[in-house]
Formats: sequence, structure tokens, C-alpha cells
Amino acid sequence: MDTIIGLGQAGCSVVDKFSAEYKQYEVYKIDAGMDTFPQKNVYNMPWQPGPEEYENNCPDMSEFFKKITGEVLFVLGGSGSITGATLRILEYLKHCEINVLYIRPDVELLSGIKEKQEWLTFNVLQEYARSGVFKRLWLIDNTSVEEILGEVPVIGYHDRLNSTIVATVHMINVYNHIEPISDTFSDIYETHRISTIGISDVKDGKPKLFFPLKQISDMRYYYAINKQRLKTDGKLFAKIKKQVTGRVEEELKTSYAIFPTSYNNDYVYMVCSTPIIQGPEPEDEKK
Repeated sequence: MDTIIGLGQAGCSVVDKFSAEYKQYEVYKIDAGMDTFPQKNVYNMPWQPGPEEYENNCPDMSEFFKKITGEVLFVLGGSGSITGATLRILEYLKHCEINVLYIRPDVELLSGIKEKQEWLTFNVLQEYARSGVFKRLWLIDNTSVEEILGEVPVIGYHDRLNSTIVATVHMINVYNHIEPISDTFSDIYETHRISTIGISDVKDGKPKLFFPLKQISDMRYYYAINKQRLKTDGKLFAKIKKQVTGRVEEELKTSYAIFPTSYNNDYVYMVCSTPIIQGPEPEDEKK
């Protein structure tokens, strides 16, 4: 993917982070109350009082998107009123391969209209992904990312979370476009369009996922290992294979790819996918 589009405050904040850290992406931002000074690829959406009004009064954005082709990443959070326009906006991108990155806020802190809008957006996007409208829906949960990072100060909270999300998305995108020195990857099933990302550790291989994805059917490990260590560590390959095969369960396909790097530290990134709609457990499963 070369184009990243952010909708609303959450989406635009993530896009800003991509723009600041990785210049190879073409970025677009859409929000209400944007700076009125003309900026490249910035759309100042007319303010509306609620989600329904944003949907019903969504402007024609074909001119704004006219240069976009190929694969795009559309980024948004779920509780903002402007997300009511999401599907209308995506209509103007139907000529592209659409990937959606959905950042779920701490839903326990939401109430009223924001809670209903988040739940509606969360579910509708999953249904659209499963029906094949999107190439993939990436689910991110801010609470899960916070737990992975540990203590996160109030000032700079979202910036710290966004940095982690953006860096992980970027590295997985990079490794999806270069040849590994060894891999067992195969195509992900067409039906497995709901996914999350995560990180792990070469020492234990324990997944740390950015969303508590249920009923995972496909788990991919991306090992980014120092090139010199790949040449000298005779036990490493056996450890990697044991970590991956040790997670093999019924209905779960695991695979790996190994990439040489010049970094001093080793990194492990993950992609997990499922065909199953995510949501609360049925009452009888909670008992």
C-alpha cells in the first residue's frame, strides 16, 4: 500500500504519524474543523450535529480522491460523529483495493451516542469486510496496546500508542514486499478478512496482539533478525520452528518468515486472521 487516508481525529492523528516517520506514503486527511488554510490532500468536512447528518450530507469526494489508485489503507476510530460518513466516503474509493484500519477506543469510557456509534461502526465494518467489500479489516484496540506498552503517561498517551501502531503496520507492510530468507507462508484464505497485528519476542514467542481477536484461524510470525546472528547462532532456527509449531492447534494454521536486518536488536511481528465476526460473548458462554 502506498496511500493512507485518515478520517476524524483518531484517523488523522495516525496519518500524521505515518507522514512524520515514513515519507514513502501518500497521505490524505478528512475531518471537520480543519485549518481553513489550503493544504495538500486535506479535506475540511462541513460540521454536522451527529452521525446521521454526516452520512446524509456527505459531499461528493470524487475530485478529492481522483489521483488515488491501487491499494489504500483507510484509518478511523469508531466513536466520533464523523464516522457516520465512513461508508459514503468509501464509495468514492471502490475502484481501489481497500484495507480498513479500525482503532477501537476504551469502550468502557463511552456512553450515549458515542457508545452506540462505536458499536454500529465496529459491526458494520466487519460485515462489509466479511462480504468482500474490503480486502482486509485490521482491528486495533487501544486498551490492548496500552497493556503491551505497560505504563503510559497521560500527556502523550495517544501519541505513544499511535507510534507503536504505525511502526508495526509499517514494518509488516515492508516485509510483505521483500523476499525472506526462509518462510512457510501461504495465501491467507479469502474468507479470513478480519485481522489484527501484534508483536512477540524471539526468546519465548508469546503473542502480544493489538486486539483480543477470537477464534484465530491463521497466525503469521515475521522474524526480523540481525544478519550476523543468522550466520552464527546454530540454535536459532530450531527455536523459531519450535515456537511456531508449538502453537499448532485444530483449525489454527501457523507459519513464519525470517528476514535479515542490520538492527542490533531482533524483532518479531505478527498478523492474525479469522473469518469470524468479533463481539461480546453470548450470555451462555460467559457462565
